[in-house]
Amino acid sequence: MASGRKPQLTVVKDNARDRHTKAELNARREGEVCGATSKLTPPRELSKAAKKEWRRVVKLYRQLDAEVINDLDVNLLAAYCENVAIFKEAETRYQEEPLTQRDAESGKWIESPYLKILDNAAKNIMKAAEQLCLSPVGRARMGVLAAKKQRAEDPMEQYLKRRQESR
Repeated sequence: MASGRKPQLTVVKDNARDRHTKAELNARREGEVCGATSKLTPPRELSKAAKKEWRRVVKLYRQLDAEVINDLDVNLLAAYCENVAIFKEAETRYQEEPLTQRDAESGKWIESPYLKILDNAAKNIMKAAEQLCLSPVGRARMGVLAAKKQRAEDPMEQYLKRRQESR
């Protein structure tokens, strides 16, 4: 397993700490794959519940100032959404059934099989959520909040926005 620092996109990276020159930042930006495409449509093979989660997440991504996701992340996002759908379905069924039940073959008491499904889906959700910046840890690592704050404080951007609104 690889160790060390995880890379950060320069689009969302806070340069106040790292102190890169403009030339270095521009060179890194040119080498990065960037942009959230306007399409990002859910794959056909997703279940209804997974497609609902897809639309919810993509809507939240579009509210961010930084473009964090693109077409290369479609499969990871699909896996995340499908695991959320599996988790919700297993949770519903788990609440309907007792915590333990008798095994038909051995007669021993066993825990509900939905507990294992919930556990596996939760682990998969946490892994994918961090990579997709859907968890607090993922957002902190990518510096999305710092980029959003920095853009909000830009006086030139605020001036241009006010001027455009007054027209």
